[in-house]
Amino acid sequence: MNMPVADANRVLRIARPLDGLPVAGDFVIEPLATPKIADREMLVRTIYISIAPGVRPLLPYRGEAPNVAQGAGAGRIGGADDDVPNPVRINIGERMRSGIVPSMSKFAGGTVGEVLQSRHPDFAPGDFVFGGRYCQLYEAVNGDASIKLDPSELPIEANLGLLGRSAFTGWCGYRRVASPKPGETIAVSSAAGAVGMMVVQLARREGLDVIGIASGADKCDFVTQELGARACIDRKAEDVGAALDRLAPSGADIYFDNAGGLLQRPVFDRLKPFGRLVVCGMAAEYGGTEQSTLPTGTILGKRLRIEGFVVLDYEDDYPAFREEVVRLWREGALAYRQQIYHGLEAVPQALADCLSGQSAGGKLLVQVSPDRSEGSHAVRSSEEP
Repeated sequence: MNMPVADANRVLRIARPLDGLPVAGDFVIEPLATPKIADREMLVRTIYISIAPGVRPLLPYRGEAPNVAQGAGAGRIGGADDDVPNPVRINIGERMRSGIVPSMSKFAGGTVGEVLQSRHPDFAPGDFVFGGRYCQLYEAVNGDASIKLDPSELPIEANLGLLGRSAFTGWCGYRRVASPKPGETIAVSSAAGAVGMMVVQLARREGLDVIGIASGADKCDFVTQELGARACIDRKAEDVGAALDRLAPSGADIYFDNAGGLLQRPVFDRLKPFGRLVVCGMAAEYGGTEQSTLPTGTILGKRLRIEGFVVLDYEDDYPAFREEVVRLWREGALAYRQQIYHGLEAVPQALADCLSGQSAGGKLLVQVSPDRSEGSHAVRSSEEP
């Protein structure tokens, strides 16, 4: 039996080119007709929207766009036929995306919500799903590109955070790219963020010497006291190169780089022979104000070795990731932090905080409608009012 649509649909659209960090005036919230669903689709009420820095390069720039892998190599390998208008651009007037391309991947969504209507045999009204792609209240979602959630296993928002694409990215980069060995030294930038949290804890559990890099004393305390890194460098208060010389005089074996920008070179210069630079993200470069002296965009977009990687290339590994992370969470072996903003209007500020490092750390989410699932709040450790 279908469930009622309680509110008018609203959507967040791009209003103008962005100059640096997003601000509210770069977007506009407009009414939108509630979608009619086609065969194998569902009408989903969005509850949580994932915020991730990687959406910034897709948005229009007021000036010259930085070199952050915006070319043809940015999408999933073999994804040319995916049903998306343009995988590497969100144009003025278009809906703001929360998911990433390809749209037919089960792991490329960016929202979780509740099914109100369904024309898909595997989903029924009242089910909770991961699979929406846009910042809007009600969305027609393809059931073949969605995952049914079990709220008794974990809170539904954990599928954007603890089990979300950012955490999966960290897992893939560590497990499939970094080639870590016990006893090695690994430096992790944005160590308190959604990707860094996963990498720090996996490395610590497997006997690596972990040095985090984060923005601010509170985040550094989180990285050392809760995530278990031996040390964390406050990039706002310390010279990163000098701090690494003190903490790891013989250098680092691995640099898991989530930031790019001016931070990259001092760590890169201190890699040992046969060291590995894992280019995962470039949050510091997305606004166009910083540029690494290494060709970061090319490394990432072409998956070169110094190895850049794109998580969509590893989607077959998602079941193994999910199994491991759920087990570790149930064992109490993983710490986790998330920050929840409220209302569709909060998306620009949440994205700006994510890009600038001004958040409290962890995974950033925006809640746009009530969460009536069982187990909600069970994984939450930080919320924005």
